Amino acid sequence: MRAALVHVVRAAGARHSVVVGLSVAILLDTTCQLLWKTAALRLPESLSTAALFGWLAHSALAWALVCVFALQLINWLWVLERSRLSTVQPLTALSYVTVVLSSFLLFDERLDAARLLGIFFVLLGVGLVSVDTLRYRSAK
Repeated sequence: MRAALVHVVRAAGARHSVVVGLSVAILLDTTCQLLWKTAALRLPESLSTAALFGWLAHSALAWALVCVFALQLINWLWVLERSRLSTVQPLTALSYVTVVLSSFLLFDERLDAARLLGIFFVLLGVGLVSVDTLRYRSAK
């Protein structure tokens, strides 16, 4: 009985850590997209190769983006080590929602009915994937 209880507690802890890892993945992906947009707004007038590489080499924003990409890679490998790709990758679609909402708040981008409907469908799709995942786990 004690071994079964320990197994249940470990499984719950593993699921919790994957949820945290997925949340971090969504946060890092959103951050990357916002940094990309900010970088695009700050590009030099001349987009020659030399000017672009010079800007990239000396831009704190560019280096921040590189660091966030590295963190994203490490986190994603950690999540994939602990879960099924077919389950966790679709859940990262939630970053579509966070990017749209963040763009609205930070860059004054549109948030019209079509985008809200799109957000609804993303959430619906993520919900369907999650229900399928729960069904798969309970059948085991």
